[in-house]
Amino acid sequence: MKSFLTLLILIFFFYGCKGQKDENVSAINIDKYSSINFLDNKYQVNGFFIPDIPNPYPTYTYSDKKRGIFSVDFIGKNDETQYFWSINNSKGYFLKSTNPENDSQNSKAIKNLIKENDYYVVASYLSNKFITYTGGEDGEFEPKPNAKTIFYLYEDRKWKQIGEIETLKIPEDILSFETNLIKKYQTITNKKD
Repeated sequence: MKSFLTLLILIFFFYGCKGQKDENVSAINIDKYSSINFLDNKYQVNGFFIPDIPNPYPTYTYSDKKRGIFSVDFIGKNDETQYFWSINNSKGYFLKSTNPENDSQNSKAIKNLIKENDYYVVASYLSNKFITYTGGEDGEFEPKPNAKTIFYLYEDRKWKQIGEIETLKIPEDILSFETNLIKKYQTITNKKD
């Protein structure tokens, strides 16, 4: 839970302006008035980064007081791809790093190393209706009681809801949590086929 809240808090430090729109990706209807295409370039303006958590992965975050906050996580489809981003991997992303803290924020390098077919793309979304903003310009916030975070998997050029959980109950190991959501979703969809 702490790592997810840390990611949500980081959103406000990286809050920025809007960018280009990718018209080829389906959006999620959040309510009858709006929708979100989590992969839209305008949500990537603050850049990709590798969070300082036990099982790191590429991610980016976005915040908008009208929509809420979300992160988009790139989860390796196998252990080798997941381990590539670990600071402890002597053959991974940090191989030649002299400053891991700076390299973990090198958006261009991170984005260039993400091979689309090697990753599950998961968006975790906390709607603005579940957020109480407590600060001014710095964007401090608290989730409201019983706030729910919804998780989506990007598959077949569409966002598919794979889970929902009370925000305060999200486990600290978000990688394992999201991986389990993906496995459960795949098990259910494979039974339908």
